[in-house]
Amino acid sequence: MSPVDAEVDRYYTDESTARQAAVMALFMPIQDQWHLLYMKRPHHPKDKHSGQISFPGGGLEANESLEQCAIRETFEEIGVPIDSINIIGSLTKLYVYASNNLVFPYVGYLKQSVELRLQAAEVEKVIPVPMSYFDSRTDISRVKTLTVRGHTLHDVPYYDLYGETLWGATAMITSELIHLWNQDLQE
Repeated sequence: MSPVDAEVDRYYTDESTARQAAVMALFMPIQDQWHLLYMKRPHHPKDKHSGQISFPGGGLEANESLEQCAIRETFEEIGVPIDSINIIGSLTKLYVYASNNLVFPYVGYLKQSVELRLQAAEVEKVIPVPMSYFDSRTDISRVKTLTVRGHTLHDVPYYDLYGETLWGATAMITSELIHLWNQDLQE
C-alpha cells in the first residue's frame, strides 16, 4: 500500500531528526463484530494531513513511552477512556516523510463499546469499519491519482472506506494489520 513504489524505502528510513509519534489501531465491539476505528481529520491549510483518514495518534511527549503516547492521543482525540484500552502489541514502525514523523503503531481493543467524544479541532468524524469489510472478497483495494498539497501523485493504492480514501501510512499500517488478522484466522 505504499503510495510511491519507487520511493518505498523512505517509509522505512529511521531518520535521526524525525519526531517520534505513536498511533492506535483500536478495535471496538459493535453489534457483535470487531470494528477498527479510523478518524477523519478536518480540513486545515496548515495541517500536512488535512482531510485525511488516520488512526488516533500524535507526537511523543516528555516522560512517556510510545505506548502511553498512543493511549493518551486516543483519549485526547476521540475520548476513549485511558483505562478501557487493552494493548495487544505493536506493528512495524514507519517513517512519514511529509511530516517528518517516525510512527510507532500500536494495536488495542475495548472490551465493550464506549461513547466517543471527538476533539473537534483534530477530528471531523470517526469511521468505525468492521473487519469483515476488509475481507478479500470485497473490492475496496484500489488505485487512483491524488492531488496532495499541490502535488499530483499517480497510481496511489488506497482502501475505499465507504467513499473515503484511506491511503499512505495509515493504509500501510492497515495492510499489515489485515495480514496479521487473516493469518490468525487461518491458524
